[in-house]
Parts: sequence; C-alpha cells; structure tokens
Amino acid sequence: MFAQEFVQEAFAQRDPGVRGGIQSTAGGLQAQGIRIPQPPVISPNGDVGISDNEKRSFQEGILRAGQLESTCDECAMVTEGTPVFRNPRNGLRELDPTFPQFTTNSNGLGARHNADQCFGCHFQPTLGGSGGFLVPNPMDLARFGPAGARPPENPQFDLIPHRFGRRNIVPSFQQQYGPMREVRFIYKVDANGDFLRDSKGALIPDGGVHQLWTVRGMSNDTTIPNCSLAQPNFEKQVQQNNVAFRIPLQMTGLGLIDSIQDREILARHAATQSQRAALGIAGRPNRSGNDGTITRFGWKAQNKSLTMFAGEAYNVEMGISNELFPTATEEDPNCNGSGKPAPNDVTRMDSDDKENQSFYNPVHILADWMQFSLLMRFTDGPQPAPNPSQSVLRGKQLFSDIGCALCHTPTMQTAPAMNSAVLQNRPVNLYSDLMLHDMGAGLADGVSQGQAGPREFRSTPLWGVGQRLFFLHDGRTGDLLEAIRAHRSDGSEANAVVKAFNDLQVADKQAILNFLRSL
Repeated sequence: MFAQEFVQEAFAQRDPGVRGGIQSTAGGLQAQGIRIPQPPVISPNGDVGISDNEKRSFQEGILRAGQLESTCDECAMVTEGTPVFRNPRNGLRELDPTFPQFTTNSNGLGARHNADQCFGCHFQPTLGGSGGFLVPNPMDLARFGPAGARPPENPQFDLIPHRFGRRNIVPSFQQQYGPMREVRFIYKVDANGDFLRDSKGALIPDGGVHQLWTVRGMSNDTTIPNCSLAQPNFEKQVQQNNVAFRIPLQMTGLGLIDSIQDREILARHAATQSQRAALGIAGRPNRSGNDGTITRFGWKAQNKSLTMFAGEAYNVEMGISNELFPTATEEDPNCNGSGKPAPNDVTRMDSDDKENQSFYNPVHILADWMQFSLLMRFTDGPQPAPNPSQSVLRGKQLFSDIGCALCHTPTMQTAPAMNSAVLQNRPVNLYSDLMLHDMGAGLADGVSQGQAGPREFRSTPLWGVGQRLFFLHDGRTGDLLEAIRAHRSDGSEANAVVKAFNDLQVADKQAILNFLRSL
C-alpha cells in the first residue's frame, strides 16, 4: 500500500510554486535582498516611447506611493515630498523607496485605515505588485541587513497595526504567514456587532470596507492623546459568517487595461459566444450607473477608471481624503491630528517649493493620489518568464483547448489613438475578458457591487499570476491547483471547464500549471 501511494504522489501534478522573488526558509519566507526592484515603465511601442514628462511623472509617482504616512504635519519626520535617505550597514546613502520604509514623510494617515503607504500592500515581487511578506522590523533591516531582521511575514500581522505604538488587536484572519486581507461586512451591524434589520425584519445589506486599524496610541503624534477609537468586533463578525475578504492584486499594467475601449471588450466577448454557450459560460459586463460604460477595476469590476481606483484606495485603504473622495472615513476630531485640512490630499497651490508642493513645479503640482494614478498608468504589465519550456508551450495550448481562455482572454488591444502615444494601439496580454461571471456557491461572498451580484466576480487578469503568493478573492489558497478546483461548485459557469481539466492526463494538468506559473 505504501509503495502504491508513493508512486501516485511522485507522479501527481502539483503547483511548481512562486516564480522567483522569494525563497523558502525555516522561519517562513525570506526576501532575497533588501532592495525590491522598481516597477518597469512601459516600453517603447515601435518608434514611439514614453515621453520625458510622462516618465518624470511616473518616477514622482514611485516616490509618492512609497511615502510612509503620518497623522499630522508636525508628526512627519521628513518634509512632505522629500526623498528619504538612510544609512545601511555598508555606509552607503540609498534613496528610498528601498523598502520597507520606517521614516514618515507624508501626513495624511486617516484615523481608520488598512495600510500606511501604498506599497504596504503592493510589493510582491516588485513595487506595484501584489500582496506579500515584509520584515516586521524595517529599522533593524536598514541598520543590520537581513541578518538583523526577523523573517518577512504578513505586514498586517505586526508591522502595520503596531507601528509607532498603535494599539490594535490583530484579528484571527490576519495570520503571520497568510494573505493580507481587507474586510467587508455582508450585512450591516450596530456598535455592538449585532445585525441591523429593516422595518420588515430583514437583514440590511452592507458590502462596504471596514478598516482594520485605528491610530489610537500613536507615539509620534502628541495631538491625539484622547483618541479612543475602537476597532470593529471582527471576531464576532467571523462567528456570524458576516465577513467577505479581499486580497490585493498587482497595480502593474493597469494603465493598459484602462486604455481598452468598450467596443474591444464586447467584440472579444461576442467572438466566443458559441463556444461559451456550449460550456455553459455566460458573462456580462459591470456598468457605470452614471454613463453606462463598462467598469473594469476591482474584484467585481466595480470601479470605472484608474483614477477612481486611485482616489478610492487613498480614502478607503489609508483614510486619506482627497478631491475625488473629500469626506474622511472617520471624522472623530480626537483622532485626526492637529489642524489636518479636509480634504487632506489635493492639488498643490504653494507659491514656492519649500515643501515640494509648488504650483510652479510640474511634478509637484498634482496631489499624491493623482500622482499615484500616473504611476499605475505608465507601469508596464507583468512579463512572462523568458524561454518557455515545451511543457509551458503545451500548457498554453491546453489552456485554450479546454476553455480557460473563454473567460481569461489572452490579449486585447488598447485604443488606436490616445493622448499618450505609448498607450495607444498596444497589445494587452492580460488574460481576462473583464466580464462578470457567476462563480457558484463555492466562491460566493454575499457582496453586491455595482451590478455585480453576490456570486459574480470579474475574470481575474492572470498576467503576473506566476509570482503571486495567494489566489482567489479571499486568498484562501496559495496553491494554483486548489485555486483551479475551487472554480467548480454548484451553479458555477466554470464547471464544465474544470471538469475538462480534471479529465486531463497528469502530464497535461502539470503543463497547464507550469504555463500559469510562467505568466
């Protein structure tokens, strides 16, 4: 019996694991170096490349997204917008965003938040990537190198909730070596965590983000000594099955997705109608309630544009109010720092550049959230592994043959004419149709967003999947094989395709896994 089990295990298909970027250690996962590479700017398209102004805005966006946020002007350790320098053990002065930062150089952190800098959730395997693991003591990393730092872990487990003395209780779903999870409540609850009901006694849908952390206890802000904000009772909501999780995906390549016309999305969808019908695959766009155009960002394609995505992320994830979301998510004056303006992050109108906010300096005029959107706009998409093996090439063909590509469309094209020449008429190898699909009872999260129902999700773009640590909207697995099988459940549009995958020979299943890890 043992010999038979050994043979079956030895020849079973398996996820080959994350392609580069991390390595296994006894303490979890260890970064291969202190410096995380910057995201690549979009490469030239024939003879047309990114302009000098666009590249300068892209580089400024990296600095803004790397800023570590404080709660007030007086609390920032460095003048806002100033590049942070530090002295590692070798004595060299390195310009951040060498990562992770430990010195605050911005001042918009909200009283409630999920993160205190953009790259706190987007750094695997490069700045702008998906969620991953960071050292929980970055100052020791800077002073002593990897040997002086604790092994990298989920930054929501210790680093972010406790930075600068913040007194947050870490909920059970933020595990030391687990995924970074944002929390939405399925139904509304009162201050005690009990369900609210309408006049007919029915539960009231919620679906909104409930920030994990508060600034209570921050040691570097003497203006909020009376902050007593309490975190939601997350454990009670877990017990009541009232939580829906989201994990961060990469920001790279989003400018290309933003540049795809609706007519392109619809044409690609229409071209596969008969093939999809034979497999029970429908799919439909999520649409803006204002102009009826296709929305495409977020797990349920709920956000219309990259600009909307950026402004919402600043306000919802970091609590930073801005021109697009001018109302703070938490307005308690005892917890918002001294003299913090509202909205906090807006177009810069200063008459000089003393604080890098001059109206006369082109790269310093835009608000942080807008500069962040330009970083995303001009960041190239994730690149596949070079020199694919025969197994990878075989897997690419099988991926199409069994129907995976009917939802995960390999390529679309950006608009033929755009203001940014580097974005126009370019192939976008996103592996998504940007449509909503019913994923069945097994993946249903009970949350509706825009026109997307509780069981519907956008086909996740698969470019970059080879270097992600966790999969599916809630990060329930780090194994691609498990992620594929989770697509099959009662009512899922993917059932026939997953069955076709399960019916393949072991070598063919392995080829598809190898192909996915090459993306």
